[in-house]
Amino acid sequence: MENQPLVSVIIPVYNVEEYLRECVDSVLNQTYKHFEIILVDDGSTDSSGKICDEYVENDERISAVHQKNGGLSAARNSGLSEAEGKYVYFLDSDDYITDNALETLVEIAEKDNSDIVFFDAVSFADTDDFEVSQNYIRKNKYNTDLGINIFKLMTQNNEFHSPVYLMLFKKAFIDSNSLLFVPGILHEDMVFTYQALCLAQIVSQSSCTLYYRRYRKNSIMTSSKTKKHFSSCVDVCRINFNFTLEKFGTDIPSEVRKYISRCAFNIFNVYEKLGKADKKICKAELKKAKKDIINNNAFDDKALKMRCYGKSFWFIYKIFSKTVGRLMKGTK
Repeated sequence: MENQPLVSVIIPVYNVEEYLRECVDSVLNQTYKHFEIILVDDGSTDSSGKICDEYVENDERISAVHQKNGGLSAARNSGLSEAEGKYVYFLDSDDYITDNALETLVEIAEKDNSDIVFFDAVSFADTDDFEVSQNYIRKNKYNTDLGINIFKLMTQNNEFHSPVYLMLFKKAFIDSNSLLFVPGILHEDMVFTYQALCLAQIVSQSSCTLYYRRYRKNSIMTSSKTKKHFSSCVDVCRINFNFTLEKFGTDIPSEVRKYISRCAFNIFNVYEKLGKADKKICKAELKKAKKDIINNNAFDDKALKMRCYGKSFWFIYKIFSKTVGRLMKGTK
């Protein structure tokens, strides 16, 4: 590819000394060579920061930012502020990409003038005794289109995946829409990628599997749920709903309502996984979240509404739905 555009690969780093070299090397081994790597050491207490500096010394395409621990959002935002590429790619430091990932994505982005190019991933367990909970393989093909149309179709097909590492972004698109990761929360991708797709004019797909997602014990997403996980779910639902009202007004597409409902269900799912002490602390926040959901008609989701009214209503609703479903199948 002549006149290759620069790709900024942003890698947040926090206590991943065991995996960091495999991650960085997967970028260095790319068939596409015109990239920069921005390593953001988010206050690591192991040797991760030192490893970052070693890479900086050995390759002029690599830079490192060392900062106090502020979380994944803060690290990605720091990387964005340093990025000089036409395209930006966010890579998690305990995962890695295929050798042809950047070449594949840039070729599509240049051909279609894409704001976003999304693609697939496979998951693997770090140890034999750990179970992989999700893969990111889409069975359907999506034509290049407006982001909101792509989002609707993926939602209809249950194929929308929020992780930001499954997308290449045009930097000018991010800047023009003032897109940043919400600091201080978990599940930040559920905000960033949803909003990005709603705002994007041109979104393209690569049907290739270009990413290897590692599942490991004691990571952010696999560790025991805490008050922060719960509060983050509440924040994600609130932020996304407010954005949705600003973007669509009262004419909210049904697929968007379904996604907001999914965000709301996460509040209940995480609450049930909290320990007794955290449940007690979060009880008032849950009560307020229920009230807010009901005030918004549970985003037209009857199941969500029953969940807000309590476990008994939720249990009866599930039994009723299953019974009706069986009866409907019997009439066909």
